[in-house]
Amino acid sequence: MKKNFTLNGIILALFLLSGLSSSAQIVEPNTTDTVKKSHPTGTKTVVIDTTKVDSTSSEPEGERAQTAFFEVGGPGLALTLNYDMRFGHKRTGLGFRAGAGYFATDGNDVFSVPLQINYLLGKGNSLIELGAGTTFLNSHGNSNGKTFIFDRITGFIGTATIGYRYQPQERGINLRIGFVPIICDEGIIAAGGVSVGYTFK
Repeated sequence: MKKNFTLNGIILALFLLSGLSSSAQIVEPNTTDTVKKSHPTGTKTVVIDTTKVDSTSSEPEGERAQTAFFEVGGPGLALTLNYDMRFGHKRTGLGFRAGAGYFATDGNDVFSVPLQINYLLGKGNSLIELGAGTTFLNSHGNSNGKTFIFDRITGFIGTATIGYRYQPQERGINLRIGFVPIICDEGIIAAGGVSVGYTFK
């Protein structure tokens, strides 16, 4: 059995993150009000200028969060080793993940390269992860073994991620779990993934 895949739906999936980067901008209002008050003191007049400055400073930038993790399932479908990094010098916001994986059993060989743009929301160690991207998939199978969901195909599939991430504020163990819809010509296949890794800076 051979399934054909196209890039239909991948661009639409990427639009899930198109508006998120603008939400990361911090507006810094700066208003200055000048009030002049006159107080008569005998024959002299004292003029007092009162200046009010209201500004909101942005969150100070630090070292960008980087994570290496091993994932079962997820956008890579099989067993993958991945690298994740934020674009900015911070723990949250817009970033990307890339990886590669291989899985072989009962006559089926699966090689995958998952790529995603993702966005992290939240504070502290608990974060929400939203992602969208594509996975290159090369799978070979035969009638002697059990069939795999993607059997004897080479091509691209669209992927998305809605999940939870435990990410330490400094260095330490990183845990992830998520719902991963797979977008292909046949429709949307519901999948998931779990991972464990290490966050470093």
